[in-house]
Amino acid sequence: MTATNTAWSQGFTGWDELGPKGQAWRIEKQEIPAKAPAPFFPDQNGQVYEQLLHNVPVLLHCMDGSGRIISVNNRWCEALGYAHQDIEGRLFNELLAPPSRTRLVTVIYPAYLQNGSVRGEEIYIHRKDGTLATVLMSMNAYRGDKGRIERSVCLLQDITEFKIAELATNRSDMRFRGAFDAAALAMALVSPTGQIELCNPAFKEFAGRPEIDARPVGFEETLHAEDRGPFINGMRTLLSGEVSALKLDLRYARGDGATAHGATSVSLVKNDRGETEQLVVQIVDISDRKEVSRRLQIAQKMEAVGQLTGGLAHDFNNLLTIISGNLELLGSKLAEDEKGAKRLREALDASRKGSDLTRQLLAVARKQNLEPQEVSVNALITGMLPLIERTLGENIQIKAVAMPGDPRSTIDASQLESAILNLSINARDAMEEGGHLTIETQPAYLDADYCEANPGVVPGNYVMIAITDNGCGMPQDVLEKVFQPFFTTKPLGKGNGLGLAMVYGFVKQSGGHINVYSEVGHGTSIKIYLPRRMAPSEVAPVAIESNSVEVPAQPAARKKRILVVEDQEAVRAVACGFLEDFGYDVVEAEDGFQALARLQEHPDIDLMFSDVVMPGGMNGFDLAQAASGMRPKLRIVHTSGYPKGAMVHQDEPRFREGFIIMKPYRREELQKIIREAFERP
Repeated sequence: MTATNTAWSQGFTGWDELGPKGQAWRIEKQEIPAKAPAPFFPDQNGQVYEQLLHNVPVLLHCMDGSGRIISVNNRWCEALGYAHQDIEGRLFNELLAPPSRTRLVTVIYPAYLQNGSVRGEEIYIHRKDGTLATVLMSMNAYRGDKGRIERSVCLLQDITEFKIAELATNRSDMRFRGAFDAAALAMALVSPTGQIELCNPAFKEFAGRPEIDARPVGFEETLHAEDRGPFINGMRTLLSGEVSALKLDLRYARGDGATAHGATSVSLVKNDRGETEQLVVQIVDISDRKEVSRRLQIAQKMEAVGQLTGGLAHDFNNLLTIISGNLELLGSKLAEDEKGAKRLREALDASRKGSDLTRQLLAVARKQNLEPQEVSVNALITGMLPLIERTLGENIQIKAVAMPGDPRSTIDASQLESAILNLSINARDAMEEGGHLTIETQPAYLDADYCEANPGVVPGNYVMIAITDNGCGMPQDVLEKVFQPFFTTKPLGKGNGLGLAMVYGFVKQSGGHINVYSEVGHGTSIKIYLPRRMAPSEVAPVAIESNSVEVPAQPAARKKRILVVEDQEAVRAVACGFLEDFGYDVVEAEDGFQALARLQEHPDIDLMFSDVVMPGGMNGFDLAQAASGMRPKLRIVHTSGYPKGAMVHQDEPRFREGFIIMKPYRREELQKIIREAFERP
């Protein structure tokens, strides 16, 4: 440093020279002579303390009333690269980086003048080599007799390395969090006590628990009750070191009540002492795979039962042939024995009933003798209506909804009639107080994705026949067994449990497909898909259960808002995902009453997309009526697992002019019907 130092506007000449707003400084030029390092304590009694302060491992300096550095300790010089003569006599704030200098003037100094101290202020100070050090500054003021600050002792804690490490950690954390949140795998970080500390969006979606961050949740809470024991046992082996990672297929209890299946992997994160600090859980959603496997097992089970049943029926037919034949031979010899002849007729009747039973068993086994021919499906159903009406009785209202044209299929007409009649009778039995039955035909195209999820189904064009009632419906455990031979929910003596099994066998033997959609308390829809014989002039539809045309994805003309009303969270999430992809804002509701509240909260909702069958006492049509009363110009689209014809028949006055899309719907089908609803005047 030269013999003189010029102090310009970088600093100020006294602690008390601040203007009214801390911005007016007295600027002057001062000549500062070079001098030896000044002591902290000028009297001899302070020599011990002087030695101590020069060697403490903190940065310490003393300033006079004008803010000039009087003395610095050795650690201060070592840390910042200055010699004592370089720094003593300089204004402290001229050593600071501009942002810290501004903060010192506008924030720190005013508070210091008022309080006489500051604590832990983070500032940036220039080292001699031009680099910046980050320090925490604390100061204490010593005032004279007149209350003016005559001396300040300033302590600086160098936190540069800590800040560099913190920055690196933050960047690493940001990269980790970005990758963690973007991962397709469901992932969670779990404490050694089992609490979920962090989970990514994929985990929340998989577990059906979007609110999981709002309260502490134990990982075991997310598991199916029956799988908690195997998980705990597996964790014991992992924590004991018997295995390096735990791998289990587990069932999870979703927040919406459904069950999800996950291929689960758990690994440990340990500290330097070998103690477990965290568990890393990764889950691959295998719910679809499990469902396909379940359906395949059912199909294989039905195949095995069919083979067994067919073999028994074949052998039993041989026995019946012997029995009935010998009974007929005996008949000629018992003609004069009236009592014996009566018993013989009863035995022959029993053998004929046994023969009918074996025919049913052969139908279940898909080994009955079919006589396929080209059949007009619409004409066959129309011809059956009088018989169905007589069979079901007056308290069942029947309606047939035929698809346009003349759909044809190569099948056994008598067996198809028997199947439709059988399903109609089952529907009647489910409507003890009377109700509505709809028989509907629609074109359908079962694509490769659908067939992959339903083993044994072949992609192609089909005629779909839906028999729909509004009866008591069936719970899930019944649905899973409904096609099994000899399974029945009817009282003893009211059914042998072969009706639906026969229908299943006939449809499969004819190269078709059958499925059931049912909701307890609302009804059941059984859909038969028969291979369609296409005329050269016919154009096949391109999506399941509707004549949809794929529409290229285009952004909406403006950001419109759609209210999605669906009680099943997983179904609602799919619909919301599609609509957001189309460029719409989405508002969600779980039932009709919540939907009406959402309409009041969001007056800018343009369209309501609502399920028809919902809990809470308000169905989709009731909601539509109430919503239209509130918002006459609100556009409404319904969705349902029931065929459209059935819904029209059951609620025709309110439904006739509405839009509806059948479940399961595809992305392009939903986009098309939403666009049509917006385009209708």
